[in-house]
Amino acid sequence: MQLFEDATKPPLKILTLSGTESVTKNLTVYECGDNIIIVDCGVGFPDSEMPGVDLVIPDFTYLKENAHKVKGLFITHGHEDHIGAVPYLLAELTVPIFTSQLVQGFLAERLKEKVNEKLANISMHTLDPESGEVSVGCFRVSAFRLNHSVPRSMGLAIKTPQGTIMHMADYKIDWTPVLDKPIDLAKIARLGEEGVLCLLSDCLGATTEGYSKSESTLSDTFHDLFEAKDGRQIFVTTISSNISRMHQIIVAAMKHNRRVVLSGRSIDQSMRVALGLGYVNYDKSVFVPEKDSQKYAQNELVYIIAGCYGQSGSALDRLARGEHEGIAMQKEAVVIFSADPSPPSVREDVERLIDTLILGGAEVIYGAIQENLHVSGHGTKGDLITIAGVVRPKYFIPIGGTVSKMRAYTNMLESLGYTKNSVYESLEGESVVFENGSAKKGPTIETQMVMVGQNGGGEIHEVVIKDRQRLAENGVFIVILPLAEDKKSLAGRVEVVTRGFVLVKESRGLLEKSAQVAAKAFAKHVEKGSDLGFIRSKMEKDIQGFLHKETGGSPLVVVFPVRG
Repeated sequence: MQLFEDATKPPLKILTLSGTESVTKNLTVYECGDNIIIVDCGVGFPDSEMPGVDLVIPDFTYLKENAHKVKGLFITHGHEDHIGAVPYLLAELTVPIFTSQLVQGFLAERLKEKVNEKLANISMHTLDPESGEVSVGCFRVSAFRLNHSVPRSMGLAIKTPQGTIMHMADYKIDWTPVLDKPIDLAKIARLGEEGVLCLLSDCLGATTEGYSKSESTLSDTFHDLFEAKDGRQIFVTTISSNISRMHQIIVAAMKHNRRVVLSGRSIDQSMRVALGLGYVNYDKSVFVPEKDSQKYAQNELVYIIAGCYGQSGSALDRLARGEHEGIAMQKEAVVIFSADPSPPSVREDVERLIDTLILGGAEVIYGAIQENLHVSGHGTKGDLITIAGVVRPKYFIPIGGTVSKMRAYTNMLESLGYTKNSVYESLEGESVVFENGSAKKGPTIETQMVMVGQNGGGEIHEVVIKDRQRLAENGVFIVILPLAEDKKSLAGRVEVVTRGFVLVKESRGLLEKSAQVAAKAFAKHVEKGSDLGFIRSKMEKDIQGFLHKETGGSPLVVVFPVRG
């Protein structure tokens, strides 16, 4: 096993910046001397405690502080939790991208929406199993075929001064994939024979026995469902980057003489990219533009519609609420969810969407009530054990799962004869340092939750989220403060307006007392010669204390000064 055991060579640090404590938001940093490469750059999805948040992205602070070292970004496949944060990273750093043509196509579509000087000259280079090795700084990187739920997924062999690292993000062993060749176990075995210092492996399926099912097993599912629901309006929702799944849906639709409507920007973009690159090929007559769909008999169409994760404002969400601009859902429409299981953070949203569809008169078919609607793109224990046995690395770092999945992966390896000392369960911000053939825990950096506003807006601070939560739970209490010209006295009576806290008609006494408390608080703090911003914050604190004492509630209190 060649491990480059040369004390003059710089140590290798692998920093799991994000993507280990949750299934999403994947980003791994490889650092060796003055060289850094990044593998994957994905988004996470907000949960019910993040009102107004569209996306969660990795904290790029460490990368910005070391921007002079960053030599390249390598992307393993085209899912949002691996590519979705790339535009946000490129807004901060100028870095060349190495990935498949399919991912390049996905990224080009996303970058069209974020035009600025930094994004105008992005350098993208093709990396795939046939493209050979790429040298970036002190790293030499080559790709090999994997199978996942999006075509052209790949693993990376990263040769470093300390040894070879294999990075295998989301993968499974699929001998009959729909639009891909099978996993290249022969190449993976050759790399193992040459010697692998560390394997970074998907661990999401470590708690499930057996081998994962092939994507091709779903072909009959759609055929059978379309046959059983003949004569009815049909919608199928799936992950927008899952070209293989959409291909099977389209083939089944064609067999039943139905044309296909692509609904939702992400679905339309993904299929346009796949058609443009030749990954799929259909006659143009197969598709009906969404804007023309209502001109057709609905039992002659199949809609592939975005929104399988219950995203607010998605095409399926708007359809369920009767607010879709171009499509009307008929009574007894059939809605098929082909994307289970959902990430933990969105399960409430998915259940809420299903409920809304049912109340709207639809028959909803999903994983909890019918099998074979979805197969996972993640290998189960049989797949993971096979890869570990073929690669035979000295060390392991499980990625792409949760804390419990990482521990299950460690336990699985112990059953194969590996010791716990050979497995590093790295949390977000933690690192592992390799030097002279050995590994040890490296430094930990502090990372923050970075949230992005709805419709791709700017970053939202955690304080704002807390205010939104308080507003949603306890309402708002606005104090209108009429100031005299000198801003040191009141020019009139303090007024109070409240929404979502108490019923005004039933609480006039409380509102009057609150106005008195506000006036007294202003007089108390203005005597100290404080500036208006300080006075407002003190008043808000005093009023919140009074309201909590009187009612037990804690509304968001806002003092709003006006000229009297």
